[in-house]
Amino acid sequence: MKKIGERLKQLRKRERYTQKQLSALLGFQGNSYSSYEYNRIKPSIENFVKLAKTLHTSIQYIVTGKEFSEIFKEEVTPFSQRLRELREQKNMTQQQVADFLEIRKVTYQEYEYGAYEPKLDKLLKLAELFDVTLDELMGRNRK
Repeated sequence: MKKIGERLKQLRKRERYTQKQLSALLGFQGNSYSSYEYNRIKPSIENFVKLAKTLHTSIQYIVTGKEFSEIFKEEVTPFSQRLRELREQKNMTQQQVADFLEIRKVTYQEYEYGAYEPKLDKLLKLAELFDVTLDELMGRNRK
């Protein structure tokens, strides 16, 4: 199974960018983009959104390799706001979501307050819990 970095490299080459060109286009400093391709670090939520937009793909595809052909609006809902909206739509408490993620309630609250971002494994669990794609979870709005 391909890793995120391999998919990013494939998508970058499809769009005919060098790593340096893509880094400049995205406003990245230093070697942060190449670190993604070499699987040294994972993109932040904001950078996942930027990458998906620029590479004309979905976050879902970048992370899982599963094709997703949805069209998204340009505006993005902040992750913390989107997370709260999804939890409220499911009529769940913060404690219930924290229990599902096997984390402390205060850690989950930091996600909703925008003080901290969940790691990728928790993002995948949240998407599963709320029955949404990673794109929807990370605030991309369908057209």
